[in-house]
Amino acid sequence: MAPLLSGLLDWLFPRSCAVCHGEVSDTPPRHLCWECARRIRYQSVERFCTRCGRDIPGAAPGPFVCAACTAHPPAFEAGRSAAHYDGPVRTLVHALKYGKDTSVVPDLADLMEACHSRHYAGEPIDAVCPVPLHPRRLRKRGFNQSELLAENLARRLGVPVLRGAIRRVRDTRTQTHLGAAERRANVLHAFAPDDILGEWAAGRTLLLVDDVMTTGATLSSAAAALHAAGADRVLALTVARD
Repeated sequence: MAPLLSGLLDWLFPRSCAVCHGEVSDTPPRHLCWECARRIRYQSVERFCTRCGRDIPGAAPGPFVCAACTAHPPAFEAGRSAAHYDGPVRTLVHALKYGKDTSVVPDLADLMEACHSRHYAGEPIDAVCPVPLHPRRLRKRGFNQSELLAENLARRLGVPVLRGAIRRVRDTRTQTHLGAAERRANVLHAFAPDDILGEWAAGRTLLLVDDVMTTGATLSSAAAALHAAGADRVLALTVARD
């Protein structure tokens, strides 16, 4: 029934590309035409920092840890992003985050699922944990985009979602115009594990999900809270890397 209903809805309410607003005739992509999908710049799967996943210009002779991760090792064991934060991906993320267009979640989750398959397929992930918003920002936005992405991805991976596993205990200022050192200071101790985790997290491998990674400071702070709850390994995954 689901394909039939989907086809009927597409006939009654034709979908358009969230980027160029042209016709979308195939699925997937669900709300992205093939022409715009072709313009996505994916993160390198050959030359990247083995810790944070950032692209490394030029050739890398082997496993490499970038200078930023060497100087300030993040609390997560590995971080990976599907694409660069520009072009169609930036438009989709903005449509979700600021335009409240939740219909694009499956398109973004497609990218995350592919990234997971490439980098984390062999990892025994026990649960997916979204990076939480502070209650004040959650009330203002009405939803947590990271939680929507985590829920969609967790269904595909067949693992539970840990909603509320960690709490944002400080309403930090936006990271947008801050440098790397300022970002680390801004989110220091911004998260705390919730009592609902109890002893369950002990020895577990958790997948921490957010929409965009820049320096990784927010993800690192959130990962530190999960480690404080007893998690053995925390792997980070985002749609895009800025």
